[in-house]
Amino acid sequence: MPADDEFRASLRDVLARSGRSMRALSAALGRDPGYIAALLDPSRPSRARPTPADLLRASDATGIAFVELLAALWRIPMVRLADELGRLGVGDPKAVGVGELTDAERAEVADFAAFLASRHPNRVRARLPRGESSPGGSH
Repeated sequence: MPADDEFRASLRDVLARSGRSMRALSAALGRDPGYIAALLDPSRPSRARPTPADLLRASDATGIAFVELLAALWRIPMVRLADELGRLGVGDPKAVGVGELTDAERAEVADFAAFLASRHPNRVRARLPRGESSPGGSH
């Protein structure tokens, strides 16, 4: 778990990403209206940090991925979650082992996948609802 100052900095980032006020984010977490303000104020006594259940509610309300909130506020790396889910057979079985890659290597894989997809516009177009064209293309 991050130290208090590190936690407050991460919480400020989450607050900014959410686009909500402190009161609205407190409500999204299922907490009292002053919860976020109290967590961010270093002069106030420490309060209980958001639980994973709180973060799940905030994820649903804000659209910020649950695993991103866990990584930011609990310092649980997304890679670890992905690897453990893969080992349990949850998710994409072809993605097992991807967590062993560095961030730079995962970015290269994503770039290569985007390159391959761009070479096959018919595949992309076939999955789009009728009346929509692929990005940069026409039908």
